[in-house]
Amino acid sequence: MTSRNSQAGFTLLEMIVVIAIMGLILGLVSEYGPQKDHWLQTRGAAQAVVEAMTTARGRAIASGAPVALALPAVPGWLAETVDTSPITFEPDGSSTGGTVTLDDHGRRIDVTADWLTARVTVHEH
Repeated sequence: MTSRNSQAGFTLLEMIVVIAIMGLILGLVSEYGPQKDHWLQTRGAAQAVVEAMTTARGRAIASGAPVALALPAVPGWLAETVDTSPITFEPDGSSTGGTVTLDDHGRRIDVTADWLTARVTVHEH
């Protein structure tokens, strides 16, 4: 009599079950996706405002003419207010000064351009 060596491994049925389960998990993750953090998006919008202010100041200095701040687009749920409109940057490096406030349902970020130096500061509340 000859003996049969059994080989360790997975059957085709076991592999199909594992692939089906992985497909279901992938479907759930892709449908719901990672949760979006509004505060993180608010911080990103504040950084975009800082970059817009810095760019406007640089353009004013380089061109020798005043440049008004063009605000970047922000998410629709985010309230955006400007206390001095328009904020203008002068060729000598100064600005009219002003603050852009981004409000995420009570949590605020103020991005301020100093009138004398046009230095941009960010304050989270």
